[in-house]
Amino acid sequence: MFLPRGVLSAFGLAILFHAQVFADNTATVGVYYETLSPNCSEFFINQLIPAYRQAAYRINVTLVPFGKTVVSSTDPLTFTCEHGETECEGLKIHSCAVALVHDQTSLLKLAECTIRNQTDPEARLTECATEQGIEWRPIADCAKTTTGSELLKVNGDKTNELNPTLTNVPTITLNGSQDDQSELRTNLWNEICDVLQPKPLNCPGLE
Repeated sequence: MFLPRGVLSAFGLAILFHAQVFADNTATVGVYYETLSPNCSEFFINQLIPAYRQAAYRINVTLVPFGKTVVSSTDPLTFTCEHGETECEGLKIHSCAVALVHDQTSLLKLAECTIRNQTDPEARLTECATEQGIEWRPIADCAKTTTGSELLKVNGDKTNELNPTLTNVPTITLNGSQDDQSELRTNLWNEICDVLQPKPLNCPGLE
C-alpha cells in the first residue's frame, strides 16, 4: 500500500519529533572520583551502574578520575595521590580507558569491574578487559607513558574547575549541578528521575 507524500512526510516528522524529545531529555552525570576510595567503589557498584542500567539510553556519564590528587611536578609531570602510588597507577589506567573505550556501556562496565579491586591495577585491568572483550594492552601501555600522565592532568584541570571546589569523593554532578550531594551519592536513580521528562516508566511512583 502506498501513502500520499504528505502523509509520509507528516509520519516522518512525527518519528523525528519523538526521537528528539528523548534526545533533548537526557541526564548527564559527572563522576569525580579516586580508584582506591571505598566510597567511590561503593558508589560505582551500588549507585552508578544500577541507575545506568535503568535507562542507559537516557543517561550520559562523564568519568573524571583524579579526586584529591595533587600535581607535584610539571617537568616531568608527576602526581601525589591520596592513597599512594598504586592509586596513581589506577587513576592513569582509568584516564586512558576513558580516552580509548568509546562505547559508554563498555567503559562503565570496565570502570566498575576494575574499581572493585585495585591492589594490582594493571592485573585487574587485564582481567576485567579480557572478560568484556576489550583490548587491554593499549590502555595499559597508555598508562605507562607520558600520555597517561597528561590525560590524568587534564582530569585534574576538570576537577579544579568544579564550583564549589571538590572536598569529598566521589563528587557527583547532575546536569552540571552539585546540589544535594548526599542524595546524589545514595539515591542517584531517584535524582535522575527528577530531571528526566518524560520520566521512564520504571521511575519510583510510576512502576
